[in-house]
Amino acid sequence: MAPANPSDDGIDRRIYAEQVRLLYAQAPLDTCASLLLTCLLALILWPTIARPALLTWLILLETTLLLRLALILAFQRAPNPDQSAIERWADRYTWACTASGICWGGCVFLLVLSPSLVYQTLIALFLGGALMGGVLTMTPVLTTCAFYSLPLALPPVLWLLLQEDLIRTVMGITGILYLLLALGTAHRYHQNLTRSLRLAIENLALAHASAVAKEQTETINRQLADQQAALQDSVTGFQEFYRVVSIPRRHINERLQALLVMGCQRFDTAIGLVTCIEGQRYEVIHAIAPSDEIVRGDVFNLSDTYCDHTLKAQSPLGFEHAAASRWREHPCYLKFKLETYLGAQIQVGGEPYGTLCFSDYRPRAKLFSTVDQELIRLMARWAGAVIEQDRMAMAVQRQHTLLVHASRLNTLGEMASGLAHEINQPITAITLYTETCLARLQNGSFNPVEIRETLEKIAAQSTRTNAIIQHIRRFARQSKPQYLTVRIKDMLDGIDDFLRLEIRRHQVQLYQTIAPDLPAVLADPIQFQQVILNLIHNAVDAMSASTEPRTITLFAHSDREMVEIGVKDTGPGIAADVLNQLLHPFFTTKPDGLGLGLSISQSIIEAHGGRLWATPNPGRGITFHFTLPLANRGDTPESAKTDLSLETAGIG
Repeated sequence: MAPANPSDDGIDRRIYAEQVRLLYAQAPLDTCASLLLTCLLALILWPTIARPALLTWLILLETTLLLRLALILAFQRAPNPDQSAIERWADRYTWACTASGICWGGCVFLLVLSPSLVYQTLIALFLGGALMGGVLTMTPVLTTCAFYSLPLALPPVLWLLLQEDLIRTVMGITGILYLLLALGTAHRYHQNLTRSLRLAIENLALAHASAVAKEQTETINRQLADQQAALQDSVTGFQEFYRVVSIPRRHINERLQALLVMGCQRFDTAIGLVTCIEGQRYEVIHAIAPSDEIVRGDVFNLSDTYCDHTLKAQSPLGFEHAAASRWREHPCYLKFKLETYLGAQIQVGGEPYGTLCFSDYRPRAKLFSTVDQELIRLMARWAGAVIEQDRMAMAVQRQHTLLVHASRLNTLGEMASGLAHEINQPITAITLYTETCLARLQNGSFNPVEIRETLEKIAAQSTRTNAIIQHIRRFARQSKPQYLTVRIKDMLDGIDDFLRLEIRRHQVQLYQTIAPDLPAVLADPIQFQQVILNLIHNAVDAMSASTEPRTITLFAHSDREMVEIGVKDTGPGIAADVLNQLLHPFFTTKPDGLGLGLSISQSIIEAHGGRLWATPNPGRGITFHFTLPLANRGDTPESAKTDLSLETAGIG
């Protein structure tokens, strides 16, 4: 039967190889026994049988036995044969045994030449012994056993059966039964041996598979343990990194410094640097180093640093012992003796900016892991994002400052005619007083007291004109926010002339309801005044077409840690769906408006730490509210911190 699968075929081949080896292992015993039996039988028959026939038989049989011994010795000395060689060795021994069987079967001539039944019985006994010896030693390979047994037994048995003597006939029948019994025994022994070998091979294979599985399991367990340790290390590293990036810090210096502290602890290094590289100029932007031996602003030649290679590499660069590697020839090691290094490239806006690197003067006992490589890559990306964000914040702040300044100039432009009239009044008065004084002096009829009073009036009008001009200049000046501890009343007094001018020009009544005990607030006076003027101007425009009494109420009162200021008008009001869009940039209800006044006012108030919103009045009109923080809260508006960081940050 064909093997069920390739594995069965392989087992059958291994079983056959073991059977052949067992055949050759048992063969010496049978061969030596056959040599002794042939000599003994020849010695017994020597006086009774013709010597030429006996010698011929003896020489032929002994030759086959010696051939078998030669094969046995050759097999024992041969190296481990493969399957095809095993089959050849089996065939050789089978043919040698067949020759021995034929020679043993030649004993039929000895039976014919024997003088009596006693000698014939003796020859039959010797043949039976030779047969049993072959059965006992050749059954591992059943073919060899059959090829040996049949030529050995059949000729003498058939001769005995052909004899008319009853005793010889019985001996022939006994020989047939004996041959069948021997072959049956050989077959059963062969089957048992085959099953035993198969079981042994399968057990061996099972044991080998078990050992392999055990080794694989141990390997997998070690890998899992390593992976678990790496995963735990990764989780710990990313938790540390998350703690750094999740803590709110407005100042870029604080954020990058915290990153360097975390990196030095994580990578067990003494030095951590964020650098900016332009050409061969290597500048330290942020640093952590023992004894401040490397500080912000230090400049080196790029080729004298390991970062020269970090910029060229596509992945983080790291090594633990420069003296024991090719880095011992690098200029950085020759100059600074830095043994440990781990660095990654920082990109800002998709372009190389510099490096984030950590180093130490002592070798690192533990190799940098894949987690370390990925972590510093992530840290460098975050550092680049922070630097880019700071650049964008600076650009936005500059644009916002320009926009706020443009808004103030626009407000002044809309008030230009009124301001000219306001300034013209004191100038006209000064001219009239001056002409009156000169006329009296020319007539010679003057009173010193009247002249002094006229000059005092001229001085007062000059002072008033100068104050108006200074207010305009200060309001129009482009400057950075200055957050001061001020009172609402004082800031409103600073734009009193503007307010009076606006309400007179548009015939509007302005009422102020300012609580007398309002606490001081933390604000920039110019920006506060700009918000008030924007809201007043919007209220005036909203009531321009109204035939009802046009009034504006400016109020302020304290609300816990804030002061709330409001501008209430009696205009037509605004629909609810439009009310929610008023603070959006470029949204306006005016045919010639830009929609930036309220948006700028909102950004100013939010920069102060307050908020701006609008509510419809119960009757007519709308009220705009905004809040400012109290000065005794002890904190600084976020915009002030931003401005300070923009002034002090030395990056980009």
